[in-house]
Order: sequence, then structure tokens, then C-alpha cells
Amino acid sequence: MSAKAGHKIMVIDDDANVLASVKRMLERQGYEVAVHDGEAGCFKEVTRFKPDLVLIDVNMPFLSGDAFVSLFGQCPTMAESSIVLYSAIDDSELQRKARECNADGYISKTESSLEFARKIACFLRKDYLSVNSKAAERAPDSAR
Repeated sequence: MSAKAGHKIMVIDDDANVLASVKRMLERQGYEVAVHDGEAGCFKEVTRFKPDLVLIDVNMPFLSGDAFVSLFGQCPTMAESSIVLYSAIDDSELQRKARECNADGYISKTESSLEFARKIACFLRKDYLSVNSKAAERAPDSAR
């Protein structure tokens, strides 16, 4: 059985082309992937799917990814999920947003497929020190 088998990832983005591309790439890696188009109803879908990792776009019109983390990151239903922001915005801005909303980390949409997949695997292992994450700045036993 693959180490990836059983890992569930929810991708939330308002761009259908990005959703399809990311879903295809992650499924090729062996993950179970659910996608949600836009921010409307996304918390309900995350609660239903119970993902190990939520990958959420920062730039959505009504509820940005960082606002989602700020609002729902502390909910008991999210306790087992890593929440990772992703965007094509400048890396330093993405890092700042992840730190401010207390996300588990961030991934740039401009990463190569190989690097994107490596970082996803690290987040799923909760190996935050191997990726550019807010968690790397926290004590190892601190909670979101």
C-alpha cells in the first residue's frame, strides 16, 4: 500500500482550470482529492469530506483563503486537518499571510509540479520544518 493511500486533500479555488489541474496532479500522486469551486459552502464541504489537508487559494472574491483560516482554523472539526494557503502572489506576501492567519504553511502556484508534490507530502506528514511554513517558527508541540 502506498504511503499516500488514504490521505485526503480538499482543494478550494475559484478557478475551475486550476482546480482541474491541481486535482489531476494530486491524484497522479495517489491522493484522494475533492475540489470545491469558490468559497461559498466550502466549510460545509470540508466538514463533510474530513480531509487531512486543505489547500485553499488566497485570492477569492468573497472569502480569501487567509480569512477562511482565521475564521475556521480553530474549529474542532478542523483540528486534524493541515491548512495550507496557495497562490501566485509574491512569495514573501504569501508567507506573511500564512503567518498572520496561523495557517500551517503555504505553497506558491508557481512551484514546479515536483516541488509542489514534495511540499504536499511534507505537510501531510506534518513535517513542517521541511517546508516554508508558519509551523516551522512555532514550538513543535504548539497547536494551531
